[in-house]
Amino acid sequence: MPRDIPKEPAQTKERRVTLQEDWPLPAVVVAHHITFDGNPDSYPLHIASKILSDGQSSRIYRKLVYEKQLALAAFGGGNIIEDPNLFFAVALVQPGHTTEEATNALIAELDRLRNEPVSAAELQQAKNQFARDYILGRESNQSKAEQLGHAVVIHNDIKTADGEFTIFQNITAADVKRVAQTYFTDENRTIITIMPSARATAGAGR
Repeated sequence: MPRDIPKEPAQTKERRVTLQEDWPLPAVVVAHHITFDGNPDSYPLHIASKILSDGQSSRIYRKLVYEKQLALAAFGGGNIIEDPNLFFAVALVQPGHTTEEATNALIAELDRLRNEPVSAAELQQAKNQFARDYILGRESNQSKAEQLGHAVVIHNDIKTADGEFTIFQNITAADVKRVAQTYFTDENRTIITIMPSARATAGAGR
């Protein structure tokens, strides 16, 4: 039965929000609206997600945690599901650095994906990571059933369970740059800064 989900109006300018939470360290979240699973753009978005944020060799972790040491942890990824959702890039800010520094560094990595083609080596690594997830995810009967169910429910086509593998392997650097230019724009961005509340700060000092 189709679900009648109201469509969110298109965002037309950058939004910035600051929250106080019972959380021990400042954190920043840079989010962009993205499309739904099965849309042709969703496939290169999956690959972009891996390039930016899958593991310690990913761009976000390497730049913010390892090179600049702005963040204790940095991660993200596209929440690519049946309905349009969000791509998140997150950093837990290292003491001695500011949330603004971390925000700018996250945006710089998203901008770099928009402005520069990914290297052949990075693209192949992302495809290898996808292949790893795809194959390991189909080892159990339950996972196989989930893959087939996903193909039927999301794509209305049982053949996509294997056809998607071919689609991912054929994605080019130009495809990744195109979706980054489409979705990782200033006007499509929401920045959330999370600051520790006084109670969280007091608790951390005990």
